Amino acid sequence: MSNLREGIEEMLPVDAHILASDRLHVSLTHSRSGKNLIVSRFNSREELIQALLASSFVPVYAGLQPIKFQGQKWIDGGFTDSLPILPVGRTITVSPFAGRQDVSPLHKGHAFKTQLRLANMNIIFSVENLKRLNQALFPPPPDRMRFLCQEGFDDAMRFLKTEGWMS
Repeated sequence: MSNLREGIEEMLPVDAHILASDRLHVSLTHSRSGKNLIVSRFNSREELIQALLASSFVPVYAGLQPIKFQGQKWIDGGFTDSLPILPVGRTITVSPFAGRQDVSPLHKGHAFKTQLRLANMNIIFSVENLKRLNQALFPPPPDRMRFLCQEGFDDAMRFLKTEGWMS
């Protein structure tokens, strides 16, 4: 988690918490109760960083001690709500897994004719998505990461064009 923290600190401007408040919604899971919390207000840059770290904490994989945020311990919100839908306006859903989200990879190859609903996300049960999960947990070399980044960009462009928001 220290590498992630260093990267976040390097990228976020001093006023990131002000810029992010009411615009960024971070999904967290309480480590003891398993209840979901969506956070969209940040009192300081450090509080924003703690929320981001907690939302990225996968137990065992990332460590044994959940991240403290506002005095309580939290883990990745993906365990309870990986795609929160906001009550106002349209929420654009984004996922690294092929499925029914607005922005997601196109499904190619063999699927097991099963849609899985996990933590508020519909994904296709397929070998491709299992490979994507593996890549999320064990990042590939930089050249493959560049390809995946381009693929994500292309998925977003396809969505924007489909919605008529871009020609």
